[in-house]
Amino acid sequence: MARHSAAQVGLWTFMVVVCMLFLLFGIAYMMRIGYGDWRAPPAVPWQLWLSTALLAGASVAWQIASWRAVATQRWCLLGLLCALAFVLSQLSAWRVLAAQGYAPAASPGAGFFYMLTGLHGLHAAGGIVAAVLVMGQPGCGRAGPGDAGPACTRVSLCSQYWHLLLILWLALFTLLFRVTPGLVQDFCAAVGIGGR
Repeated sequence: MARHSAAQVGLWTFMVVVCMLFLLFGIAYMMRIGYGDWRAPPAVPWQLWLSTALLAGASVAWQIASWRAVATQRWCLLGLLCALAFVLSQLSAWRVLAAQGYAPAASPGAGFFYMLTGLHGLHAAGGIVAAVLVMGQPGCGRAGPGDAGPACTRVSLCSQYWHLLLILWLALFTLLFRVTPGLVQDFCAAVGIGGR
């Protein structure tokens, strides 16, 4: 049986809690979507497509950094820059949507949109802080071949966290822009869940 470090167990515990938080908000979103005052977001702004690509880039860069023993610093930096650009792109998308009348107070749907994307952005900001701390630690990107020391472990943990953020973002993107009241009703009918 493999032994996991306390940091690994702590990260995975945190990630399970984060997943449960988003799952519960997602369920609340689907429960609320069928009411008459619900207003779906307008067409997906291009900034959100860009955000998706940037977050995927961050995830890939951190994964490559975790595989490499040499030149890790460059990949960590690329992952960090993609993550920062992701957050900026999200803020830009918020401005575009607000200018289209889809501000947080415009409808319950808009409120959910900003709450969910803001919560995800908050977790991304936490990941950025962690990335900066990891990159500032001695040994990051300077490990020798085969070194699995603390610096490599920290890079691996960052990689795992960015993978989670990408998965959560893809789930949120699908929920916010592809789930409709009709789809929720069809699903509930298929699994035998009654109406409101």
